[in-house]
Amino acid sequence: MTPTRINCIIIEDELPASILLEMHIAKFDFLDLKGKFMSTNTALHLLKTQKIDLLFLDINLPGKSGIEFAKTLPEDIGIIFTTANPQHAVDGFELEAIDYLLKPISFERFSKAIHKYCKIQKTNQQFEQLTQAEAERPFIFVKCERKTLKLYLGEINYFEAQGNYLLIHTESDCFKTHQSITEIIEKLPEGLFLRIHRSFLIPLKKVTQFNSRSVTIKNKMLPIGRLYSTTTINHLQSFLKK
Repeated sequence: MTPTRINCIIIEDELPASILLEMHIAKFDFLDLKGKFMSTNTALHLLKTQKIDLLFLDINLPGKSGIEFAKTLPEDIGIIFTTANPQHAVDGFELEAIDYLLKPISFERFSKAIHKYCKIQKTNQQFEQLTQAEAERPFIFVKCERKTLKLYLGEINYFEAQGNYLLIHTESDCFKTHQSITEIIEKLPEGLFLRIHRSFLIPLKKVTQFNSRSVTIKNKMLPIGRLYSTTTINHLQSFLKK
Protein backbone atom coordinates (compact mmCIF):
# COMPACT_ATOMS: atom_id res chain seq x y z
CA MET A 1 0.00 0.00 0.00
CA THR A 2 1.55 3.29 -1.14
CA PRO A 3 0.64 6.52 0.66
CA THR A 4 -1.64 8.79 -1.39
CA ARG A 5 0.93 11.57 -1.39
CA ILE A 6 4.47 11.76 -0.05
CA ASN A 7 5.67 15.30 0.50
CA CYS A 8 9.39 15.55 -0.09
CA ILE A 9 12.16 18.13 -0.46
CA ILE A 10 15.70 18.14 -1.82
CA ILE A 11 18.63 19.68 0.04
CA GLU A 12 21.53 19.50 -2.39
CA ASP A 13 24.19 22.14 -3.18
CA GLU A 14 25.29 20.59 -6.51
CA LEU A 15 22.94 21.75 -9.28
CA PRO A 16 23.38 18.70 -11.59
CA ALA A 17 22.60 16.32 -8.70
CA SER A 18 19.59 18.40 -7.66
CA ILE A 19 18.20 18.43 -11.22
CA LEU A 20 18.70 14.67 -11.56
CA LEU A 21 16.85 14.04 -8.29
CA GLU A 22 13.99 16.26 -9.43
CA MET A 23 13.74 14.29 -12.68
CA HIS A 24 13.64 10.99 -10.80
CA ILE A 25 10.99 12.28 -8.38
CA ALA A 26 8.80 13.44 -11.27
CA LYS A 27 8.48 9.82 -12.45
CA PHE A 28 6.57 8.85 -9.28
CA ASP A 29 3.01 10.20 -9.17
CA PHE A 30 2.80 9.89 -5.39
CA LEU A 31 5.95 11.94 -4.75
CA ASP A 32 5.13 15.62 -4.29
CA LEU A 33 8.26 17.79 -4.41
CA LYS A 34 7.68 20.78 -2.14
CA GLY A 35 11.01 22.51 -2.66
CA LYS A 36 14.72 22.40 -3.54
CA PHE A 37 17.36 23.98 -1.32
CA MET A 38 21.12 24.38 -1.45
CA SER A 39 21.67 24.45 2.32
CA THR A 40 19.98 23.28 5.49
CA ASN A 41 19.41 26.85 6.68
CA THR A 42 17.29 27.75 3.67
CA ALA A 43 15.17 24.61 4.14
CA LEU A 44 14.36 25.23 7.79
CA HIS A 45 11.37 27.53 7.27
CA LEU A 46 9.56 25.08 5.01
CA LEU A 47 10.25 22.17 7.36
CA LYS A 48 8.71 24.16 10.21
CA THR A 49 5.63 25.27 8.28
CA GLN A 50 4.75 22.22 6.15
CA LYS A 51 4.39 18.51 6.76
CA ILE A 52 7.35 16.88 5.04
CA ASP A 53 7.48 13.09 4.89
CA LEU A 54 10.72 12.43 3.03
CA LEU A 55 13.99 14.33 2.69
CA PHE A 56 16.67 13.83 0.05
CA LEU A 57 19.65 15.16 1.94
CA ASP A 58 23.19 15.66 0.69
CA ILE A 59 25.75 14.73 3.32
CA ASN A 60 28.46 17.17 2.26
CA LEU A 61 26.83 20.61 2.53
CA PRO A 62 28.21 24.07 3.28
CA GLY A 63 27.84 25.08 6.92
CA LYS A 64 26.02 22.32 8.82
CA SER A 65 26.56 18.91 7.23
CA GLY A 66 23.67 16.67 6.28
CA ILE A 67 24.58 14.25 9.07
CA GLU A 68 24.51 17.01 11.71
CA PHE A 69 21.27 18.39 10.32
CA ALA A 70 19.59 14.96 10.29
CA LYS A 71 20.22 14.60 14.03
CA THR A 72 18.00 17.66 14.66
CA LEU A 73 15.00 16.41 12.65
CA PRO A 74 11.87 14.70 14.02
CA GLU A 75 11.96 10.90 13.83
CA ASP A 76 8.90 10.74 11.58
CA ILE A 77 10.73 12.38 8.66
CA GLY A 78 12.27 9.77 6.38
CA ILE A 79 15.79 10.55 5.21
CA ILE A 80 17.51 9.36 2.05
CA PHE A 81 21.09 10.59 2.04
CA THR A 82 22.90 11.48 -1.17
CA THR A 83 26.69 11.49 -1.28
CA ALA A 84 29.69 11.30 -3.58
CA ASN A 85 31.69 9.51 -0.89
CA PRO A 86 30.83 5.86 -0.04
CA GLN A 87 32.52 6.25 3.35
CA HIS A 88 29.67 8.53 4.45
CA ALA A 89 27.21 5.65 4.27
CA VAL A 90 28.28 4.33 7.66
CA ASP A 91 27.32 7.59 9.34
CA GLY A 92 24.02 7.59 7.46
CA PHE A 93 22.99 4.13 8.59
CA GLU A 94 23.89 4.93 12.20
CA LEU A 95 21.13 7.56 12.00
CA GLU A 96 18.70 4.90 10.74
CA ALA A 97 18.37 6.61 7.38
CA ILE A 98 16.09 4.96 4.84
CA ASP A 99 18.93 4.63 2.35
CA TYR A 100 21.92 6.42 0.87
CA LEU A 101 22.40 7.11 -2.81
CA LEU A 102 25.82 7.38 -4.38
CA LYS A 103 26.21 10.11 -6.99
CA PRO A 104 25.63 10.10 -9.89
CA ILE A 105 22.28 8.59 -8.90
CA SER A 106 20.77 6.16 -11.38
CA PHE A 107 17.00 5.90 -11.67
CA GLU A 108 17.15 2.19 -10.83
CA ARG A 109 18.97 2.89 -7.56
CA PHE A 110 16.66 5.81 -6.78
CA SER A 111 13.63 3.59 -7.41
CA LYS A 112 14.93 0.96 -4.97
CA ALA A 113 15.27 3.61 -2.27
CA ILE A 114 11.69 4.82 -2.81
CA HIS A 115 10.27 1.31 -2.66
CA LYS A 116 12.25 0.71 0.52
CA TYR A 117 10.73 3.83 2.05
CA CYS A 118 7.22 2.74 1.04
CA LYS A 119 7.77 -0.72 2.54
CA ILE A 120 8.92 0.79 5.84
CA GLN A 121 5.93 3.15 5.84
CA LYS A 122 3.55 0.24 5.27
CA THR A 123 5.09 -1.67 8.19
CA ASN A 124 4.87 1.41 10.43
CA GLN A 125 1.23 2.00 9.48
CA GLN A 126 0.35 -1.63 10.20
CA PHE A 127 2.12 -1.44 13.55
CA GLU A 128 0.27 1.77 14.44
CA GLN A 129 -3.05 0.21 13.46
CA LEU A 130 -2.35 -2.86 15.60
CA THR A 131 -1.23 -0.70 18.51
CA GLN A 132 -4.35 1.44 18.22
CA ALA A 133 -6.59 -1.63 17.99
CA GLU A 134 -4.88 -3.08 21.05
CA ALA A 135 -5.37 0.15 22.98
CA GLU A 136 -9.06 0.22 22.07
CA ARG A 137 -9.71 -3.33 23.33
CA PRO A 138 -11.09 -3.00 26.88
CA PHE A 139 -9.64 -5.35 29.49
CA ILE A 140 -9.40 -6.04 33.18
CA PHE A 141 -6.68 -7.53 35.37
CA VAL A 142 -7.74 -10.47 37.52
CA LYS A 143 -5.66 -12.42 40.02
CA CYS A 144 -6.04 -16.11 39.17
CA GLU A 145 -4.11 -18.86 40.98
CA ARG A 146 -1.06 -16.77 41.97
CA LYS A 147 -0.98 -14.97 38.63
CA THR A 148 -2.44 -11.65 37.57
CA LEU A 149 -4.01 -12.09 34.15
CA LYS A 150 -4.99 -9.51 31.57
CA LEU A 151 -8.41 -10.56 30.25
CA TYR A 152 -9.98 -8.83 27.25
CA LEU A 153 -13.67 -8.18 27.84
CA GLY A 154 -14.57 -9.19 24.29
CA GLU A 155 -13.24 -12.70 24.94
CA ILE A 156 -15.25 -13.28 28.14
CA ASN A 157 -18.39 -15.42 27.68
CA TYR A 158 -19.66 -15.24 31.26
CA PHE A 159 -18.72 -15.26 34.95
CA GLU A 160 -19.92 -18.08 37.19
CA ALA A 161 -19.82 -18.05 40.99
CA GLN A 162 -19.00 -21.49 42.35
CA GLY A 163 -18.53 -21.81 46.12
CA ASN A 164 -15.65 -19.60 47.21
CA TYR A 165 -14.49 -19.18 43.63
CA LEU A 166 -15.49 -17.26 40.56
CA LEU A 167 -15.03 -19.00 37.21
CA ILE A 168 -14.31 -16.79 34.22
CA HIS A 169 -15.34 -18.57 31.04
CA THR A 170 -13.60 -17.16 27.96
CA GLU A 171 -13.52 -18.08 24.28
CA SER A 172 -10.57 -20.41 24.82
CA ASP A 173 -10.24 -21.20 28.52
CA CYS A 174 -11.72 -21.05 32.01
CA PHE A 175 -9.98 -19.18 34.82
CA LYS A 176 -10.56 -19.40 38.56
CA THR A 177 -10.30 -16.47 40.97
CA HIS A 178 -11.17 -15.85 44.62
CA GLN A 179 -12.84 -12.55 43.75
CA SER A 180 -16.60 -12.25 44.06
CA ILE A 181 -19.04 -11.23 41.35
CA THR A 182 -19.57 -7.94 43.20
CA GLU A 183 -15.83 -7.22 43.13
CA ILE A 184 -15.66 -8.04 39.42
CA ILE A 185 -18.65 -5.80 38.63
CA GLU A 186 -16.78 -2.85 40.14
CA LYS A 187 -13.98 -3.39 37.61
CA LEU A 188 -16.23 -3.64 34.56
CA PRO A 189 -17.44 -0.73 32.41
CA GLU A 190 -21.05 0.18 33.05
CA GLY A 191 -23.70 -1.12 30.67
CA LEU A 192 -21.77 -3.97 29.05
CA PHE A 193 -22.35 -6.73 31.60
CA LEU A 194 -25.49 -7.83 33.43
CA ARG A 195 -26.03 -9.97 36.48
CA ILE A 196 -28.82 -12.42 35.65
CA HIS A 197 -28.53 -14.72 38.69
CA ARG A 198 -26.76 -14.71 42.01
CA SER A 199 -24.21 -17.00 40.33
CA PHE A 200 -24.02 -15.60 36.79
CA LEU A 201 -22.77 -12.38 35.23
CA ILE A 202 -22.94 -12.10 31.45
CA PRO A 203 -21.81 -9.76 28.63
CA LEU A 204 -24.98 -8.50 26.94
CA LYS A 205 -23.57 -8.65 23.42
CA LYS A 206 -22.79 -12.38 23.72
CA VAL A 207 -26.44 -13.38 24.24
CA THR A 208 -27.74 -15.29 21.20
CA GLN A 209 -31.24 -15.97 22.54
CA PHE A 210 -33.26 -15.62 25.74
CA ASN A 211 -36.63 -16.13 27.36
CA SER A 212 -38.06 -15.40 30.79
CA ARG A 213 -36.10 -18.27 32.36
CA SER A 214 -32.73 -18.39 30.64
CA VAL A 215 -30.22 -16.84 28.26
CA THR A 216 -28.01 -18.66 25.77
CA ILE A 217 -24.35 -17.83 25.17
CA LYS A 218 -22.21 -19.98 22.90
CA ASN A 219 -24.78 -22.81 23.06
CA LYS A 220 -24.62 -22.67 26.85
CA MET A 221 -27.98 -22.11 28.55
CA LEU A 222 -27.69 -20.02 31.71
CA PRO A 223 -30.56 -19.66 34.20
CA ILE A 224 -32.12 -16.32 35.06
CA GLY A 225 -32.67 -15.98 38.80
CA ARG A 226 -36.18 -15.19 40.01
CA LEU A 227 -35.05 -11.96 41.68
CA TYR A 228 -33.22 -10.87 38.52
CA SER A 229 -35.88 -11.82 35.96
CA THR A 230 -37.58 -8.44 35.38
CA THR A 231 -34.31 -6.50 35.29
CA THR A 232 -32.70 -9.03 32.96
CA ILE A 233 -35.53 -9.05 30.42
CA ASN A 234 -35.78 -5.24 30.44
CA HIS A 235 -32.04 -4.83 29.92
CA LEU A 236 -31.88 -7.40 27.14
CA GLN A 237 -34.83 -5.89 25.30
CA SER A 238 -33.35 -2.39 25.60
CA PHE A 239 -29.95 -3.63 24.47
CA LEU A 240 -31.41 -5.30 21.37
CA LYS A 241 -33.11 -2.05 20.34
CA LYS A 242 -29.78 -0.16 20.18
